[in-house]
Amino acid sequence: MPSVGFDISDQSIRFVELIETHKGLVIGKYGYRSVVPGIIEGGEIKKAEELREILSSMHEEFKIDFANVSLPEQQAYLLNINIPPMKRSEIRGSLELQLEEYVPISMGDATFDYDIVNGLNKERDHMELSLAVVPRKVAEGYAGVFEHTGITPIAFEIEAQAVARAIIPHGDKGTYMIMDFGKTRTGISIVSEETVVFTSTINVGGLVLTKAIEKQFGISAEEAEKIKREQGFTKNKDTQEMFLTLMSTVSILKDEINKHYVYWNTHLDQDGEKRPKIEKVLLCGGDSNLAGFTDYLLSGLKTEIELANAMVNVNTFNHYIPEIEFSDSLSYATAIGLALRPSDQY
Repeated sequence: MPSVGFDISDQSIRFVELIETHKGLVIGKYGYRSVVPGIIEGGEIKKAEELREILSSMHEEFKIDFANVSLPEQQAYLLNINIPPMKRSEIRGSLELQLEEYVPISMGDATFDYDIVNGLNKERDHMELSLAVVPRKVAEGYAGVFEHTGITPIAFEIEAQAVARAIIPHGDKGTYMIMDFGKTRTGISIVSEETVVFTSTINVGGLVLTKAIEKQFGISAEEAEKIKREQGFTKNKDTQEMFLTLMSTVSILKDEINKHYVYWNTHLDQDGEKRPKIEKVLLCGGDSNLAGFTDYLLSGLKTEIELANAMVNVNTFNHYIPEIEFSDSLSYATAIGLALRPSDQY
């Protein structure tokens, strides 16, 4: 059965279908739908019926029946914890009893899942888990909005986990920082040994840059978006004002990357040991490929920064040229990661 990833955000819905062929995975259907402001706010569904209508129309147009669906990062808690050694069958019950020690949500108001990062460590006598917790009303809201749309959700997953599956090469045990520069917010996460171990959300995205240009130059939103795409962070005598406008708006992102990078590399982990160093920062999201953006973020940071390859775990360019262009694929990283979710995780 083809696997479809559904990335739902405040401003849009993106989906990608992956199909098994003789030459490996290839992209089948993919697409984008705008979401009117106010239907979803901060990841929380405010107007379920209007969102349901969009999903129903997508089912009718694209014949999508089953999907893996994203849950909003800003509404979730994702952390690594250590627990005493126990049987797999006992883990969930143990977490239910102590969930409130890890997150500010009562067990009755939460839904959670976990992955085992490391099994029993004989030296430390503990197990390491990656724990994901979402308020129950948020999870039920996303599950309920698919009712009567023709689309059946197979699994739900936090955005950061899906992005990591898409852009970190399978089997790569390195440590990376991921910056997902979206339209209304930016997700920053750290991935180590193929597990998301830290997430943070900043309410600054590409739309803020567009509005800053619109205000500074007194032009329409359409004109501002066009100028942003054409000039980006290119710095010369003709674009000086534009560069300063963008820089003052997005400087918070640069500060946040530096803050998390320094903290991770200088503080010990929960066992009092040094953490593995962040090898590089990977950028994805719709506006991450603006001209000069990578160079701007790189200045003053002591690590590499590069645009992510959202197709790295789908297929190789030696066998397959994807239908989605590279610049557009950065917007589809979450959907691709959801489509790549292995069936044994259901």
